[in-house]
Amino acid sequence: MKKRILVVEDEESVREGLLEALSDSGYEAHGAQSGEEALEQLKTEKWSLCVLDVKLPGQSGFEVCEKLREESKTPVLFLTAFSEEANVVRGLELGGDDYVTKPFRLKEFLSRVQALIRRSEISRDLGNNGMEEGYWSSGELKMNMKNRKLERNGQELFLTPKECQMLYLFMGAWPEAVSRDELIQVVWDKDGQYIEDNTIRVHVSRLREKLGSFKGYPYLETVRGVGYRWNLAIER
Repeated sequence: MKKRILVVEDEESVREGLLEALSDSGYEAHGAQSGEEALEQLKTEKWSLCVLDVKLPGQSGFEVCEKLREESKTPVLFLTAFSEEANVVRGLELGGDDYVTKPFRLKEFLSRVQALIRRSEISRDLGNNGMEEGYWSSGELKMNMKNRKLERNGQELFLTPKECQMLYLFMGAWPEAVSRDELIQVVWDKDGQYIEDNTIRVHVSRLREKLGSFKGYPYLETVRGVGYRWNLAIER
């Protein structure tokens, strides 16, 4: 099923451009021109993500986000002008999840969209499994999702904070692959512009070495041209 995204932007050219880019990327994208229209759609339909401009006629993006958070956990990605960037902290405090500054690169925008939706899905899956019973098992590995501890046959494996975040992302995404851009967004919380490929390869290599393999199959595999994927079945 396609992920449904609501784009709330009063400037028609920007809104239509984003809707086209999202549709071309495989999403079901819909638009709204005002805060009032957005709230109506957000309350009556289910969405995977809301892309929300800060400056809107009538209710601002901040007001829309605040009202949305009273009854929904739908991820919110703010769109803000460069001159307003310092004020976006307020939006994050009201419940926003991330923001991009205009003008932005389309690749960066789509990467943040993908990362936010994936984070939301992982959090939902974890919530459905229950924090007290939050164990993900694969092969000889067992990860306690409450304290983020990983064990192999009862023996704890030491992971750095970034390795733990990577493992959480890879296991949560299974059976799908995780792209380089998504990995950077979630683990490094950056748009990828200043992260060298070698940095990623070194971190993945160290994690892969610690994980080892099960019955000759590596836990983590490289998907050429895409990124990385958890290679074995996971029980949650």
